[in-house]
Amino acid sequence: MSIAAGDGDYLGAEADLLKILGVSRPTLRQAAKVVENDRLLSVRRGAGGGFYAARPSARDAIQAPALWLKLQSATLEQIHDASRLIYPQAATLAASCEDPALIAELQAFRADLETRRPGEEPASETVASEVRLNDLIARMTGDPVLLLFMGISYSFGQLDRRINLYRKEIARRLLWLEIQRRLCDAILAGDAVLARKISIKRGETVSEWIHAATEAAKSEQRRPVRRTAATG
Repeated sequence: MSIAAGDGDYLGAEADLLKILGVSRPTLRQAAKVVENDRLLSVRRGAGGGFYAARPSARDAIQAPALWLKLQSATLEQIHDASRLIYPQAATLAASCEDPALIAELQAFRADLETRRPGEEPASETVASEVRLNDLIARMTGDPVLLLFMGISYSFGQLDRRINLYRKEIARRLLWLEIQRRLCDAILAGDAVLARKISIKRGETVSEWIHAATEAAKSEQRRPVRRTAATG
């Protein structure tokens, strides 16, 4: 009933649904709880209360699979390998976007890049900027599948705290800022070929960084612990 209705549409009071569905009150409430957990139903109490259709947000859809991947011991390297297949296509489609609101949002983002000072801001600002740009590019594709998979990729990256690509790497932040500028310019110019080329190079660069960070972490784990008087 919820899927057939529009988001926020009134489905009826409890008494109405008991008659329509022909079930007992406990069964209705148990079923409503299941659908509510799936973010497809809103149950409101009091005046104006009843059962209303709802829709899960993109955040709801993204967080669960990202967490599942984390619990399956997926690595950032694996996630990035998958995103490298997706990102060039997203950049290509974004360059063909004709939505005035999304174009204006990207123009504002591009203007904001000129005020950035990577050497004076925390690494978290670089990450937040990248997440914002990729969310915008995903929305500019008009493709909900790309939006979902790109969201999962970046949500997973935020869950994985073992590898930080920017914490002490000012040079990387400066390079990343330049890549963002070039990618924004290509998309705003409607140059799909250049946008795709930049996104492929971007993926190669990040792969090198992740590989280097992973190897460094493995080397650190293999390093023998020096015994001291304090440690026995």
